[in-house]
Amino acid sequence: MFSKILVPIDGSDMAWRALEDAVVLGEKFSSSITIIHVVQPYNTIPSIDGSPIFIPRDVEEIQRSGDVLLKHAAEKMVGYPYPLDTHIEYGYPAERILHLIKEQGFDAVVIGYQGLSAFAEFLLGSVAMNVAQHSPVPVLIVK
Repeated sequence: MFSKILVPIDGSDMAWRALEDAVVLGEKFSSSITIIHVVQPYNTIPSIDGSPIFIPRDVEEIQRSGDVLLKHAAEKMVGYPYPLDTHIEYGYPAERILHLIKEQGFDAVVIGYQGLSAFAEFLLGSVAMNVAQHSPVPVLIVK
């Protein structure tokens, strides 16, 4: 039923729980699992009129942080008996996740619900909710 599972991680407790649930699901269906970390090369903050202000980030620093995070994820997956892949994606997380679902033919997404501040969530919505609303495949949101 689910031969390819996508698991976006951000280092939060909910993301690690999502990875654990993806393993259970993957073992049940003999699924390959792809773990991604999506980073934005900029931060955004809302301006007075509500439009975003973009603040550039140090790409080398976020690359190193992402590599460490994915290495930790791979260590948690030692012994997983089916194909496993990890990589970093760049861009807005929900857009990259949705693009990968279609481009690489994933059957399911297992994602942690990462709460934003009330104001940011009001303006942007959570990544998990955006993915769930627009995904063509089932999305398991882990809390």
